[in-house]
Amino acid sequence: MYKIESLNKPSKKILKKEPSIEPSSIIVDSQFGEFVEISSFNNIQESTIDDYSYTCENCQIIYSYVGKFVNIASYVRINPSPHPMEKATQHHMLYRKEMFGFGQDDSSFFDFRKSKKSHIGHDVWLGHNVVVMGNVTIGNGAVIGSGAIVTKDIPPYAIAVGNPARVIKYRFDEKTIEALEKISWWNWEHEKINTSLEDFHDINLFIEKHLQG
Repeated sequence: MYKIESLNKPSKKILKKEPSIEPSSIIVDSQFGEFVEISSFNNIQESTIDDYSYTCENCQIIYSYVGKFVNIASYVRINPSPHPMEKATQHHMLYRKEMFGFGQDDSSFFDFRKSKKSHIGHDVWLGHNVVVMGNVTIGNGAVIGSGAIVTKDIPPYAIAVGNPARVIKYRFDEKTIEALEKISWWNWEHEKINTSLEDFHDINLFIEKHLQG
């Protein structure tokens, strides 16, 4: 038997304000906030990913807004492309005509896709293999369980699982959720988060200390 202490072990990463994007990822016409981390083999197009959010490996995001402090696990897909099911064929030759020598691409179909944006709130956790459909909003603080397919809006701080995703419970009671939304800590300055970090461990202390500003 051979003991291997480590093999290609990644070094500890220290994030900076400038986004950290793995070179293997494809990025097209997108915007990133401060302290953002994009892992390997992502494909992100025409989207915004706000401060402190991160993706793990092999995620696909298009025509979407991802809020602050969002945790995105591997193989997540946000806003997968719809196909024209009402037509005689669903094949993309109908709108990607240039690929096949059939004339110009159908810009109206792509405009339709772009109009169906997905919106991921702040402090959301998307588990492994989650799919979030277009025109869907996930509220702040929500948790989407691994493998779920989100086809409709998810309320703030809800925990949703399954296919299609359904809410099974909430992280906190109504009063606590209302307080967290009012505090909106995700909009704090970096230094305030740093000095308040220990407060996050106790939800009751956190609200008592920060609800009044």
